[in-house]
Amino acid sequence: HKNKKMSWNGYTDKIVKGGLTGAVIYGLTGGLWASSGKVSITAKEVATVVGGWSNENALRKSNAHVGGKKFIVLQVLESAIYAKGGTDGFCATKTGKCVIIGFFDKSMQAGAANMAVEAMGDFLVDAGY
Repeated sequence: HKNKKMSWNGYTDKIVKGGLTGAVIYGLTGGLWASSGKVSITAKEVATVVGGWSNENALRKSNAHVGGKKFIVLQVLESAIYAKGGTDGFCATKTGKCVIIGFFDKSMQAGAANMAVEAMGDFLVDAGY
């Protein structure tokens, strides 16, 4: 997907413009597709979050460690994972081919952040991703 980097970054840019502090899109099998804003998540951390969909208990027990910070996993749904660490949080949503993770701080309500990330997930699903 390297040749599509510019177009993919437009998607994460749109999430950040919605008020989130950062956003990434990774392929479900790995590989960074796009990144915008302040993001310090590694490919290994993304894989751990994605693993929460197949093993919710393991993710809840270990919590989600992202960028050296611990996030408590609040909820794991069929296509979304919600986590909070102090006044910060993230929402991860998956499509058939990728995972979108949006990060927010105390300046944004969790529900609004979740809607922004999940709306992008719905858009990508509709586009065949």
